[in-house]
Amino acid sequence: MSLSKRRRPMTPIVPPRPISDIFTDDENARMLDIMRTKGPWRLIAAIHFNSAEEMLAVSSPSGGRDEGLKLSDLLTPAFRGTFGNNGLPYIEEAHEIFYSRRLLSLVKEMHGARYGAPYLFQFNLNGPSHGYDPGHIDGRSWRGLDPTNMPAWLGAVMAKSGLFEPWEVKAGQVISWYYHSDIDGGFTYWPDGPDRAPQRLSAPIWNSGLVTDNQHMFHRGEASGPPEKRDMAADMSLNSMIEAEGEDGWRIIDGDRVVARYEASDMRMLLHYSAHVFTDMADLKRFYDHTDDLKIDQALDILIADLETKGIPVATPTNPMSDPDFIATLTVAYATTPTSYHPKAPLHMRQGGR
Repeated sequence: MSLSKRRRPMTPIVPPRPISDIFTDDENARMLDIMRTKGPWRLIAAIHFNSAEEMLAVSSPSGGRDEGLKLSDLLTPAFRGTFGNNGLPYIEEAHEIFYSRRLLSLVKEMHGARYGAPYLFQFNLNGPSHGYDPGHIDGRSWRGLDPTNMPAWLGAVMAKSGLFEPWEVKAGQVISWYYHSDIDGGFTYWPDGPDRAPQRLSAPIWNSGLVTDNQHMFHRGEASGPPEKRDMAADMSLNSMIEAEGEDGWRIIDGDRVVARYEASDMRMLLHYSAHVFTDMADLKRFYDHTDDLKIDQALDILIADLETKGIPVATPTNPMSDPDFIATLTVAYATTPTSYHPKAPLHMRQGGR
């Protein structure tokens, strides 16, 4: 199905498909060993964002800007590591998994594509947390620009604007969740659009998930872990990291301080495989030969021109990639977020309304 024939905005190309037993026991053991022996691992917020405005552009219940809000005010114990990126394995022990024929075939089949290549394989480690995420879309891929070479906030704004479909690259994900507990911990997704009722995968869940198009579908990890452990550790900061402790435990460290400890049963893990796929050789060569690439300056010009046609005043700042007012203006102009939540997985609000 072509992008122009998609049923509704912000819906996946094809509906997500539940899948179980995604990885073999050996593959799971190898990846868990990487998580436990190759760390410590950084906070997702510290990896992808430089300000509260940037984070709110990706995941905000209302868009906009709160004066005085800092990125550190939005932290949760969500950490990330990367097995491979830009089609290259970063960790030798995950080499064959990143290049899995089965994983790539799942994404190719979803799109009816002839060719494909893996481009990103990462994992999340989540300690107990409230369900603050109002729903987000993953970084979208365009020819020349994708999550590997552009800020997450700009990718989110571009996706929500709907202005860049001519440059889009077909992509898909295989998502696998690991959470033994039945205390919350599910996964909510909006396959019919953010203004329609969501669906969800409930916990406990292990080595199961979705073959999906998360670049076009809002989704969220729900609250997880023992409720009494969900408040953020008082000493956690943007410099905090997570590492294995003992036989199967985990701890959050900040410099030489231990700020939180978790048992294995407290943790929720996610494996996130992504691939780019191509309908035919012409489609593939246009991508790899860079004959029709989108550039960041070009994308900003398109966004600014669109704001002007909408009568939204905007001045191009000296540093558009980091200017908080500029980012907040774009966030508000293209704000899109889910309007309802599953009754078993409500949206939690931070103290002060966020």
